[in-house]
Amino acid sequence: MPGQPRHVHMLSMHTSPLAQPGVGDAGGMNVYVAHLAAMLADCGIPVTLWAARLEGGQPLHRWLGPRLDVRHVPLPGVVQIEKNDLRHHVGAFAAAVAAAVADGAGEGPGQVVHAHYWLSGLAGVEVADRLGVPLVTSLHTSALVKNLRASVGETPEPDFRVAAERCVVAASDALVVNTPTEARQMHELYGAPVDRLHVITPGIDPAVHHPPSPDLRDIPPTVDTPVEILMAARLQPLKGPELLIEAVRLLAPDRLPVHATIIGDGSAGYLARLRDLVARNGLEPMVSFAPALPGPALADRMRAADIVVVPSSSETFGLVALEAQACGTPVVASRIDGLTDAVRDGRTGLLIADRTPRAWADALRALILNPARRRALGRAGAERAAGMTWAVTAERVAAVYGSALHHGHRAATTAFACC
Repeated sequence: MPGQPRHVHMLSMHTSPLAQPGVGDAGGMNVYVAHLAAMLADCGIPVTLWAARLEGGQPLHRWLGPRLDVRHVPLPGVVQIEKNDLRHHVGAFAAAVAAAVADGAGEGPGQVVHAHYWLSGLAGVEVADRLGVPLVTSLHTSALVKNLRASVGETPEPDFRVAAERCVVAASDALVVNTPTEARQMHELYGAPVDRLHVITPGIDPAVHHPPSPDLRDIPPTVDTPVEILMAARLQPLKGPELLIEAVRLLAPDRLPVHATIIGDGSAGYLARLRDLVARNGLEPMVSFAPALPGPALADRMRAADIVVVPSSSETFGLVALEAQACGTPVVASRIDGLTDAVRDGRTGLLIADRTPRAWADALRALILNPARRRALGRAGAERAAGMTWAVTAERVAAVYGSALHHGHRAATTAFACC
């Protein structure tokens, strides 16, 4: 890769890249960070992944390959902590990372800091300033967008997060966003300069995400052939599992051979609430739950499903939607934010503008009753997603690193002075 950096320091302060997506705070961002880092390392760029050590079993240091290692940074007095409270430990995390980099790879040209999420962004401002190297940031989600899209029952993001994100956006030498929609939001809501915004779509692993062969879904179904609906997410209100359950409730009187599986973990209280909603409506035969799965096992479930749903109220991209398409499965998703780029409405899936149970039940019913259309959407999705790989994503991100190195790091900014 021309102009590639000598070393990339990726910051993922609040969640380890080794964590299982769908559990705790781990989700699509973890998949993104892990795959991007691995692909950059495969292309010859050394990468160190830095996360806070928030669990006793996390290793202080683990090599994942010749040019890829993970470092968990202990925070004094911190064992378990709420994610938002980590902001009080950003300074300690940043100081530890900068000191370790200076002692190891050493300060100097050719290094880049790539921060993921607003907490890492705050730390990234400090690390980049201490080392005098460029800062590239990917927020993945933003408070202002989440608050604009929030539905009933979703807790608004706090003002301190909004202030932190404004600070990080202003201090970053480059911002990598997933879609043109996210770029527009960063510019309009946060004042991000257009020349610092780089739209780079996430990817899929073609060795994992591909249609089955043979594909049993190509066999013409009978009237009583079960139709499997799949949802996979970190279970919380903004992901919309209650919307799916309510839609299935409206489908129940039709006596269609439909079953929905909700895959993922969440808080004990929220999971109990979802199970109670299913039980109160007598939907146990139609709705079941399963714990979060590793990527390859989840891909197997996607290939076995007839429809994958993403009923979120906000998504900067919705990586699970792209992965499902790569598996040849049509996607029904909310017509919001990055999902409008992840799914081609009417071509690889359906986008539902109205986040009501009735609108979702109607859309699902139409696909349940039309297997030919499901297969046409699934085949088109697989064809589209096949070319959207992590190798392509890594090549484009590496080019952003090269550009940031060429232009150099901007004037130092103290993160805590502007947040």
